[in-house]
Amino acid sequence: MHSTVGPQLIVSTETGGLGNRIKSWVSATRLSSEAAVHWAVNDNMPASFSDLFSNDCGVDTVPAAASVHKSWRLLVLPPDEPYLPAGFATVGAGAHPIVRGFGKAWWQIRGQQTDRYRYMIFPKQHSRRSTRADGRHIDLEYGRIPKYFREIYDPLFRAIQVRPDILSRVDSWAGANLDPQTIGVQVRTWRDDPRRHRKYHQPAVKRLHRLMNTAGAEARFFFVSDSGDFIRSMQQAYGNRVIGFPRDTDRDRSWQSVEGMTEDLIDMLLLSRTKRLFASYLSTFSETAWWLGGTTAEVEVF
Repeated sequence: MHSTVGPQLIVSTETGGLGNRIKSWVSATRLSSEAAVHWAVNDNMPASFSDLFSNDCGVDTVPAAASVHKSWRLLVLPPDEPYLPAGFATVGAGAHPIVRGFGKAWWQIRGQQTDRYRYMIFPKQHSRRSTRADGRHIDLEYGRIPKYFREIYDPLFRAIQVRPDILSRVDSWAGANLDPQTIGVQVRTWRDDPRRHRKYHQPAVKRLHRLMNTAGAEARFFFVSDSGDFIRSMQQAYGNRVIGFPRDTDRDRSWQSVEGMTEDLIDMLLLSRTKRLFASYLSTFSETAWWLGGTTAEVEVF
């Protein structure tokens, strides 16, 4: 048994976006069999816990005797350390830019698509505040994550119970529109953060086009994004090969209503049903979808 579950009440209090909150909740369930979630309704999360999920673990306040867990990262505990090589992480790893540059050049010369440097698209990195210097975390590493950690976290993600009415909408649309050739595409444009938009999104668009253009003529693309305009531009470029869930809410303002957040969760769950995934760098939305899908999807980060 890999997990270190105990009886103490642990409450997840993460207040970030949907992916961050789900990851924090899952980590809390690893810490304790009595894990709970304080799902704060705030400026970026209009939906309450019970609006989205049917697990009986939501709490309105944090009990005085409880311990608090507030982090978007999946936990790597001391017993896990032997299963994670030193300096494992490439997303946000603290390597010198010259080292990353040589690593990327080596990958390009040899064409090794499974090489660790495939995720080091210079100069992208996390801030130092969110990255351990020795790179011993598994966040956003997708297929590189050792089997040991997948065996820990897969059942914890499977234990998430989405509201039946939401799941019914997912099942109905997926059955009619998704097939094995459909590639999931998640695009975070960082429209709410001009610096990240320039640094991460703008350089990534060309790589996304290359991925789509080499995917094969039979491929269709299920698009999820924080920008409706971007999806419309891709539909103009690729025609009916680009599809998306027919939302009733504006993607650009999903964080302003319960239905908008509900449809964000639907997008995440539909993304989890695809077998191949093109994912935006640093986005926990696509990362969480990958975990919810059982970590079987082939992922390419752009």
